[in-house]
Amino acid sequence: MKAIILAAGIGKRLRGATGEPKCLLKISGLTLLERYLSALEKAGILDVVIVVGYRQEMIVDFVGKLNFPGGIKFIENPDFQKGSILSLNRAVGELEGDVLLMDGDVYFETEILARLVNEERADLVAVDTTSKSTGEEMMVGINAGRILDIKRELAGNFDTSGEAVGFYRLGAKASTMLREILTEHVEAGEHNLGYEDILPFLFQSLHFRPLTIDGLRWVEIDFEEDIARAESIGDIGL
Repeated sequence: MKAIILAAGIGKRLRGATGEPKCLLKISGLTLLERYLSALEKAGILDVVIVVGYRQEMIVDFVGKLNFPGGIKFIENPDFQKGSILSLNRAVGELEGDVLLMDGDVYFETEILARLVNEERADLVAVDTTSKSTGEEMMVGINAGRILDIKRELAGNFDTSGEAVGFYRLGAKASTMLREILTEHVEAGEHNLGYEDILPFLFQSLHFRPLTIDGLRWVEIDFEEDIARAESIGDIGL
């Protein structure tokens, strides 16, 4: 299994174009990226791709000082100020086989990742059904155990809805299909989309299931108050 971490963005809503990349934010004594790599190592995933852009040299230098036992490949997205679809597109060649696709700005309990990896079937989205939408959250709509849609302001009649953590596990067929969908949209010039905007096309073609992580602790870091909220959770271990 391979992990693709998207960590190219500026994080405008957090602190503008100054300071360190979000993945290097230190919470409870460790950077987000250190937690990712530790969790991946514990899960036995040693093939890691990190898409970088904003202040990429800081990320590369930081990782170079760590003792990660696997292989880490950096892919540059020079268009990091546009949509995250371009970050994923830079890694399009890595979308093959069993893949973990991960946003690089989440403070999370490692149990979330462990559950994703240990499931027998792939095509999973980590979902917290206790989250409520305020318009900022990336929400998924679920009917009969199948994810059908994902967007910030979700509308429609669904059995269940919940917030996507930003972690997706794709099987080989899903990886190939996402590669095709991604290429189609980028070649059509849709460069300001978030990569999540194309996921409904994938969900409509394949049966993606929610991996419910209710009760486990996590925070997506978008605003200053998110840092405070993550700090208030305390050390969630490695």
